[in-house]
Amino acid sequence: MTGFWVLARKELLEQRRTRKFLAMAVVFTLVAVVGPVIFRIVQHFQDEPHGVEQAAEALEGTGGTIPFLGMFLAIIITMGTLANERASGTAAMTLSKPVTRSAFVAAKFLGIGVSIFGAVAISGTIAYLLILFLFADGGVGRFALGLLIGATYLLFISSITLFWSAVFSRQLLAGGIAFGLLIVQGILTAIPHTERYWPVNSFDWSQSIIRDETTDQWPGFAIACGLIVLLSVGAWAIFRRKEL
Repeated sequence: MTGFWVLARKELLEQRRTRKFLAMAVVFTLVAVVGPVIFRIVQHFQDEPHGVEQAAEALEGTGGTIPFLGMFLAIIITMGTLANERASGTAAMTLSKPVTRSAFVAAKFLGIGVSIFGAVAISGTIAYLLILFLFADGGVGRFALGLLIGATYLLFISSITLFWSAVFSRQLLAGGIAFGLLIVQGILTAIPHTERYWPVNSFDWSQSIIRDETTDQWPGFAIACGLIVLLSVGAWAIFRRKEL
């Protein structure tokens, strides 16, 4: 992948210049902070105790809110990644230099991954410290693992969107198809004895881990990780055949 590191640095600078990473981190943090604060205020007026049980409940709410909101943000920040580059002519200009299309797509995907995992890590850390201050230690290990799984799930959603962004030159179409596929997956989980194998259930699994419940959702998560690789490679395979 000739020129990958040059494009990767350019993409990370672009993420900072366009404030995509900052916007995602701020939104995640605000949502992660508001929930525990409201929960604590309600407990205060109801004269309820605040301890480990309440901390675990607050962590569960935060660990669910961040990935849920992130599903929409992952689609929004990814749907124009390749489609807009082709439509604006930026891709043609970049690829006229000694860089390959595989490096171009990989750098774009790296930038998205850094934004997602970075924003989740920052918001999760701030939320945990706040909950620790307001309540108690609700289980930092489970919370961190749950957020890691949630962030990987968001990367899976981004890989779906990136694939369709390579197929179509209209970003709204790519985003709409990605969102529709998530809905279809959610419906298909109702098929008996198949719920463990649907990647969309990685969201529920992250919640179960934070709640310290024993559930076997590894197959769906492993399939999601495999699809991240396949979809990103597929995005490159389609993009390399497109006229710029």
